[in-house]
Amino acid sequence: MSNAEQTMDLAAPNGFNWRPYIVRAGQIAFAVFLIWVWKAGSQSAGEMFVADPFKVWDRLLKIAASGELGHHTYVTLKISAIGFAIGCFFGVGLPFVLRRLPRFTDAIEPFIMASVGVPKYALIPLFILWFGINDAPKLWLIGLLVFYPVFIAIFAGIRGVDSRLINMARVVGASESRISREVIWNALLPFFFSGLKIALPRAVSAAIIGEFLVGNEGIGYYIEHSRQQMDVTGAFTGIIVATALVLIVNSALVYIDRKFSAWRPTDRHMEL
Repeated sequence: MSNAEQTMDLAAPNGFNWRPYIVRAGQIAFAVFLIWVWKAGSQSAGEMFVADPFKVWDRLLKIAASGELGHHTYVTLKISAIGFAIGCFFGVGLPFVLRRLPRFTDAIEPFIMASVGVPKYALIPLFILWFGINDAPKLWLIGLLVFYPVFIAIFAGIRGVDSRLINMARVVGASESRISREVIWNALLPFFFSGLKIALPRAVSAAIIGEFLVGNEGIGYYIEHSRQQMDVTGAFTGIIVATALVLIVNSALVYIDRKFSAWRPTDRHMEL
């Protein structure tokens, strides 16, 4: 703890920490400011272009009461979870396989890195052509968008593990599988969660984008259907729901990260 932080803690009466309340008040104030800007934009541009935030709120309550919101949210989260699990499985597993094949890794690494540059969303028409109009194109898109950040994070984490830890584990007789499980995995957890913070929001966003083109349910379908009907309020409602899903998923991930990484010394002011 720095001298400034110690001074602040000593100055606080009875050790009460005001910082979380100040931060929360600032967040609420900024949210109110954004709603005011949104309302002003709606009045300036017209509701044909920018929906009124209070009408969006009314629509949100209406579809929530009818069960439509719950159904579309469930569909989007389900396809996001399945695609995320597939992408994460290969994104975590492949680096551990390549770790045992250093020469092969050196040979294919440039090609793997080159494939990162392929525009994944541009592949959707090909996925539809190859796999039909069902959930498969969405799963491929989500899986690819999740795979790359997780793979790169795990790959970098494995390379960043101190070789002395691995050598010490070998000296005491640990097997390669146990070294991977108890030494390497624990050492690369910060890299893993960094990759997840990119991959999880991408999974939800990719599912929604896939629903624009494929399927007849989900948040993405609701937004696209509203757009086709010139229902600006409905489109904005879907966008707000999609944003809320990403925020909720990210908050859950941050909570899990804190639980798994409580032993790590971190600067609390730099947490994301």
